[in-house]
Amino acid sequence: MAALIATPAVVAAVWLGGIEGYRLVQPESPLFRREDSLGSLAQAITVCCRVEDAYAFIRAGRDPNEPLTIDDPEYTGGGSITVSPLMLAVAAGNGNVVMMLLSFGAQPDLPQNRLAGCLARALGQTEMATIIATYVREDARTTCPERSSNDQRPLLRWVFDEATAAP
Repeated sequence: MAALIATPAVVAAVWLGGIEGYRLVQPESPLFRREDSLGSLAQAITVCCRVEDAYAFIRAGRDPNEPLTIDDPEYTGGGSITVSPLMLAVAAGNGNVVMMLLSFGAQPDLPQNRLAGCLARALGQTEMATIIATYVREDARTTCPERSSNDQRPLLRWVFDEATAAP
């Protein structure tokens, strides 16, 4: 019975124009929550871990390549670091957010994102690394450097302050 009810809504959404058509059919969906009710994009990626929460920030105009400041001890060890949304989504193991960011303009060949595939491989996320690689220009392919750090937080092994260090 539920399928009979949901099917017309999905068909109508596709027919009306994808995601904005879906808004007409399901305006209360989490996809359409205001981003100011979610805290920050970093929290949407790491705490909520739902693509709908992160999408609210992108839909509101947040640049998917703009670095974020994160101070979550699970990712930073208690300090504060600046990291791109793509790198943070990879570190969080959130493939849905990675795909959404790539679909809405995250560019893996930018300096702040260029090690996202390396981080995915280091985390054993080979499918995620393969998906990221499909968005990298042929002339911007990166060979993953060796990491000497044994830090338990993989993000810290792959994120650098561009002003003071280079991978």
